[in-house]
Amino acid sequence: MDYLYLARPSAGVLVALFLIWIAYLVAIAIHRLYFSPIAKFPGPKLAALTKWYEFYYEVVLQGQFTFQIQTMHKIYGPIVRITPFELHIEDSDYWDELYSRGTRYDRYEWMSGRFGADTMTFTTAKSDLHAIRRAPLNPMFSKRSIAKFEPVIQEKIDYMCKCISGFKETGEALVLSNAFNAYAGDVITEYCFGFCYKHLESIEFKENFHRAFMAVSAFGHLALQFPLMHPIMNALPDSVTEKIAPDLRMILLLQKDLRIKIAKIISGEDQSYTKSQHPTIFHELLKGDLPPHEKSIDRLGDEAQLIIGAGLETTAWALTTISFHLINSPSILTTLRSELEAAIPDPTAQLDSLFLEKLPYLSACIQEGIRLSYGVSARNPRISPDKPTKYKNFEIPAGTPVSMTIIDVHHDEHIYPNSRSFIPERWLENPKTENGASLNRYFVAFGKGARSCLGVNLAHAELYLAVASVFRRFSFELYNTDLSDIELKHDFFLPSPKLDSDGLRVKVASIAE
Repeated sequence: MDYLYLARPSAGVLVALFLIWIAYLVAIAIHRLYFSPIAKFPGPKLAALTKWYEFYYEVVLQGQFTFQIQTMHKIYGPIVRITPFELHIEDSDYWDELYSRGTRYDRYEWMSGRFGADTMTFTTAKSDLHAIRRAPLNPMFSKRSIAKFEPVIQEKIDYMCKCISGFKETGEALVLSNAFNAYAGDVITEYCFGFCYKHLESIEFKENFHRAFMAVSAFGHLALQFPLMHPIMNALPDSVTEKIAPDLRMILLLQKDLRIKIAKIISGEDQSYTKSQHPTIFHELLKGDLPPHEKSIDRLGDEAQLIIGAGLETTAWALTTISFHLINSPSILTTLRSELEAAIPDPTAQLDSLFLEKLPYLSACIQEGIRLSYGVSARNPRISPDKPTKYKNFEIPAGTPVSMTIIDVHHDEHIYPNSRSFIPERWLENPKTENGASLNRYFVAFGKGARSCLGVNLAHAELYLAVASVFRRFSFELYNTDLSDIELKHDFFLPSPKLDSDGLRVKVASIAE
């Protein structure tokens, strides 16, 4: 057995390996602190040394790095080094420079790890490839295409309102946020795929995608730090994944259904689009000019899943935020209801978003609600791949990820005084900032430039039709719900309130005749 003895490393070898490892770590630390291209930028030394700093705030403290970055800015100024490789800027006037259509910056490829794939349009790093992937989707989400779909949206709203009416009869509390999640899910799946899961028909709207997509969103923090997490999870049988994370059940079902749908469309077995008002998202992608490898079942399935998650959660959360503030602010609700009653004499009338967009106070309430719901709460890095960029007196080296965050702009007190309050009046009569700029310049919930939100027109239609219909028909009272149930406490890419929130709970006080 001498060969076993010979194969066993000696104590001296182990010590040598340990010292080499220590020397390697010291070399990395010295490089990051003193010789990195971004070593000159201010920020905490620990953040410059290691991404374990970010891990602590994102994974251990559950979505707190966004708020820690805000603390960094208070200490170090408007530009800070937040990781060994990335800078963050807190300056609302710089937003257009970083994200406007004229600046063809790439996305930070590392961030694609949050979703486990770089094949989706949203996660595509290179700006040229992003443009190619997005082009076939743009017509489907145009204002004209959405307008044709509005009767279906109104049908979903009418059914939701019918169910809400039942809570008046029983006197039971309604989790209104569940209703909005079911509504947004049924709308976007119907629009994109030609079928929906009829979550609006589930008991108390409890069957919806919300928990599943929030679980995926929260998991993204771990996946960013450990890139193998997504491949490992994907390799597991669905039955095992569901046991490990029961909240993912709806996502697993969606993934399976989407891939079956795509396969049937490719084979010609699925001709359902011929009976629909519009082709599905898959028909648009398959008939487009994308190269064959861009039309694989897996890529199309990943693309569709992300569109669903982004469109569903942001719209439902905006509706929840708007509704809480309206119910919690009687004077604001009275003003809105007066406008709605004058414009919509019949509470059950079929509505048109183009007409509703002309109602100034309704528009102001929706705009203010979107401002306070943010869209996404995470930072959004960009990279200038070929040439350095400038921020004030700083030259930012080419290839450096630079990020900003929507919540920083939307809570800039110089732009939005009393920014955490719901004040629709700030949007009336061509509003300006204190320096005379248009307030709309600093409304960034949907992003700007070539990578701005694909589904903005669908979101607007859903919001206008739902807010007008629900608050023209119903009066609500808050039930065991306060500001903490809709206030941002955790950044899981998607905004999240306190983790033990039971949602927006209300009782139906009255129904308009």
